[in-house]
Amino acid sequence: MGFETKFRPAFSLTETIVALLLISIVFMIITTGVSGVLQSLSSIQNQQKAIELQNFIARYIYIQGSVGQTAIDLDAINKGFHKSNENQISYPKVINLSSTTTTFFVKYLFTIERVPGKTEEFVVYQYKSY
Repeated sequence: MGFETKFRPAFSLTETIVALLLISIVFMIITTGVSGVLQSLSSIQNQQKAIELQNFIARYIYIQGSVGQTAIDLDAINKGFHKSNENQISYPKVINLSSTTTTFFVKYLFTIERVPGKTEEFVVYQYKSY
């Protein structure tokens, strides 16, 4: 007449801790991968918006030149691109403009800020009528 327990075999405390540690490591690896993918998608979308802004600037310069305007307004470009009349302009945005005039064309050098601290330069040539 022996004493019998009704407990079933279970994991030891060490095995349980190791299993939870392995599960958390796998979860961390998966979330890091998902985070990397989301950052990559955000970067691609931001680059696409910067290219759209470059196309908008080129068309703006072309239209200004065709109507005889020579003054380029950075606020008008930013507000026109973002379709906003507010003071808050999101990224990408034009932050600087310099121009060089020669006999046959005007060279505009735009500095576009894609995200805070990341800038790129974009050149537009406006040919003069002669």
